[in-house]
Amino acid sequence: MNMDVMKTFCDLVNTGSFSKAADANYVSQSAVSQQLAKLERDMGAPLIRRGGGLVAPTEAGKAFFEGAREIIRRYEQLLGEVRSAADSIRGVLRVGTIYSVGFYLLAPFVRQFLQAHPDVNLYVDYTRWSHIYASVISGEMDLGVVAFPERHRSIEIIPLASEELVLACAPGHRLAKQPTIEPSDLAGERFIAFEKTIPTRRHIDRLLKAEKIAVNISMEFDNVELLKRAIEIDAGVSILPLGNVEREVSYGDIRFVRFKRPAKWVRPLGILRHRGKAASPAEKMFLTILRDKSVATPR
Repeated sequence: MNMDVMKTFCDLVNTGSFSKAADANYVSQSAVSQQLAKLERDMGAPLIRRGGGLVAPTEAGKAFFEGAREIIRRYEQLLGEVRSAADSIRGVLRVGTIYSVGFYLLAPFVRQFLQAHPDVNLYVDYTRWSHIYASVISGEMDLGVVAFPERHRSIEIIPLASEELVLACAPGHRLAKQPTIEPSDLAGERFIAFEKTIPTRRHIDRLLKAEKIAVNISMEFDNVELLKRAIEIDAGVSILPLGNVEREVSYGDIRFVRFKRPAKWVRPLGILRHRGKAASPAEKMFLTILRDKSVATPR
């Protein structure tokens, strides 16, 4: 099976969007649809469910996604090791990131790094936070970028950024035209949330509980792209990092509203690396670019 096809399918699941999967792989939306159709014929089962403006994997699609992602990761790891052994000057750097950070905040720095150091083999894995911790500890990843970094005796945490959390809603929602809101304005609202195990969800739950605000969880997703698609069709509101919705806001698909006291409505980001492990030249280059661009400055 073609490795590029598997990657395109994984990007389709991660983004929930045919257009974004096409852009990420430099192909047309039609090509993505054709690849999906062939995959479904080969697998003998539908892999993607469409409807209501959302694109989501079926149960068979979820199983294929997990397997394909692991094959891609192992292939990239093998390729990097072979190239590194053949030419140590080029170097290899493996970075894991959660999608809501990698696609929005980290992407421009990845592009700059590749332009400045084209001989370094940089692999960026968009994956779940728990997988990033395990991979940094095991040495499969050199660096991890996550939200709400958690202390671990084997992990060194480097502060990266502090993102403002805002209310995200459909343009026609009753709160969309408010200049700012109080947490109490969310009481009883239909709420679209990240899955319960995701650190950003746990933090938002704690903030709402501290304000004694109860919302009605109508949907839960494991990635920000599917969550935003649900907001666009007015299935509910959510609380998201501002950087995650700026593009949709510019298109008029989503509105955001700041909290009146935004100081505590923030999401800290951090870089994970194995404690005590010597940094490779490629790793030092990457961290230098992040620091030189003052990424740690709050939005």
